[in-house]
Amino acid sequence: MKRKLSLILSLIITVCFAFTGCGDAEKKEQAKKVKTGGVVTEAIGTSPSGVFLPTAFTFSYDASINNIVYDGLLSLDENMDIAPNLAESYEFSNDNKTLTFKLRNDVKWHDGEKFTADDVDFTFKFCSDEKYKGPYTMFVKNITGYEDYKTGKSTELKGVKKIDDYTIEITTDEVYGSALINFGFMMRIIPEHIWNKDTVEKVQNDTNLIRKPIGTGAFKLETFTPDQGVELVANEYYWKGKPNIDKYVFKLVSSETAESEILNKEVDIIGVGNLTKEDEETYKEQGYRIEDITNNAYHYVGLNLRKPQFSDKKTRQALAYALDRETIVKEVLKGKGEVAYNPYPSNFWAHPDGLNEYKFNPKKSIELFKEAGFEYKENDKKMYYNGNPFTFTYKYVGGDESKTKYALILQQNFKDIGIDVELKPMEFTALSNDVKNGDFDTYSMGIGNFYDGDLGPSYLSTLTPPNGYNYTGYNNPKVDELIKKASTMVTKEEREPVLKEIATILNDELPVIYSYHWKSTMAVSDRIKNFKNAQPIYSQYSNEWFVED
Repeated sequence: MKRKLSLILSLIITVCFAFTGCGDAEKKEQAKKVKTGGVVTEAIGTSPSGVFLPTAFTFSYDASINNIVYDGLLSLDENMDIAPNLAESYEFSNDNKTLTFKLRNDVKWHDGEKFTADDVDFTFKFCSDEKYKGPYTMFVKNITGYEDYKTGKSTELKGVKKIDDYTIEITTDEVYGSALINFGFMMRIIPEHIWNKDTVEKVQNDTNLIRKPIGTGAFKLETFTPDQGVELVANEYYWKGKPNIDKYVFKLVSSETAESEILNKEVDIIGVGNLTKEDEETYKEQGYRIEDITNNAYHYVGLNLRKPQFSDKKTRQALAYALDRETIVKEVLKGKGEVAYNPYPSNFWAHPDGLNEYKFNPKKSIELFKEAGFEYKENDKKMYYNGNPFTFTYKYVGGDESKTKYALILQQNFKDIGIDVELKPMEFTALSNDVKNGDFDTYSMGIGNFYDGDLGPSYLSTLTPPNGYNYTGYNNPKVDELIKKASTMVTKEEREPVLKEIATILNDELPVIYSYHWKSTMAVSDRIKNFKNAQPIYSQYSNEWFVED
């Protein structure tokens, strides 16, 4: 049963699968059975780097810890709907430019200090400071007065206003449709009394502070041992009530020791690769159940649309029909995924109906190539472009068995319709640099979707590198218009039809060849009760877990 771990990265942009919660009667019955105490241990394949400051995290497992230690003003429930958190309510102004949060008055930091609007005000100003160098810049730059505050022209961040100890307003120059998600959920609040000890430049590099985080989350850090893992303990001040379990441990486990860890019941949650039926049975025999999480993400083949051979959508559609994605899901993912036809997986609220599935059809592919001006010579079974054999290079991350298998299937599929593809495996950093610089014919990557469905960074024509992730150079004025329209809508209900229209256009135009949406698979010990395999991240419900030995 020995398997290489498939790491389950708890970055906010990845996991998105919802299961329906229990009814009220069942919840009351469960509450009677809840036990307190005990430890839950999750296996990780790489140790956190120790940046336990959400405004500065640079590593995925740091994010996993930060998401448990720190809270946002709002949360997302299992249906990806906004739910109260540190803020008990919110309200938009009539023009949708000012967002007012009413904060809970019963929240304490891990050290017992009261949480107030001063902490929220401080967090937004911290991330707007001239010396701040972190990921939250992409959110706060939309706030009124940001540029003046950032450049030192003003000592006041005009768009952030404390009304009283438990009320704060955030104002943007234009309607910012992602305000609720980004200000409320994505940004985690940090305590003023801890981080207001020196300049932003100095404190964000203070290892001692960063490795002793003080948050409002369900668990607080007890120990961090580099190259070993992290131990979190229950927060007795947690506003939802102290968690049922005493400790939540993240333990570094290698692929070589994973089997013994499972056999000895030393881990409770472990990310596993594509399992065979035999493997699944073995896990079950050892007291584990298998949980699949369909990620709100997609794998794709990127095409350099700046090159004339890929500029016609019929060419791209022809390539889609030639790629046997059903076999890829079956053979490469071992069935742990679904064929992709657009950016959104089938369980995401903005996934549209009636999409072209581009089912594997080499004959139709050849016909479309001909319609696009290519020539297919039956005598030598070759595809020609401008009188020359049509060939291109496919770049991908090497050193991974599944990615290599995918590349070989792609190469053979295209060879079957007369196209020779040169495979070029690369290190991820080198591939990323080539893609950003436009140095490619085709490449493959995976990318996560934003929770509010925003597709701008990948498809807006103005967001080519270094301004965004539109690596292919896609340019469609209609899509630009719709993306901008969606960005002014503050509710999911408003956005849904617009996003579905965008996804339908992308399904037709195929700026990339959508390959698959993949699932992350976990083995979870049967001793853990109340475990929710739910979006957006399973650990957000860890305060509800309890264990039975």
